[in-house]
Amino acid sequence: MESALEFVVIVGGLTFSVATAILIEELIFGRLFSVVFARPAEVSKSGQDR
Repeated sequence: MESALEFVVIVGGLTFSVATAILIEELIFGRLFSVVFARPAEVSKSGQDR
């Protein structure tokens, strides 16, 4: 029973660590990547607006 509890604690800690790392990465680089990889707005031609 102790080993099962240790396993749950380890998996919970790893999950929390990964979630925190992803959150920090998005806070730091999220806006930068959205600006760098943003697709340009599509310009519609007047002949194709039907």
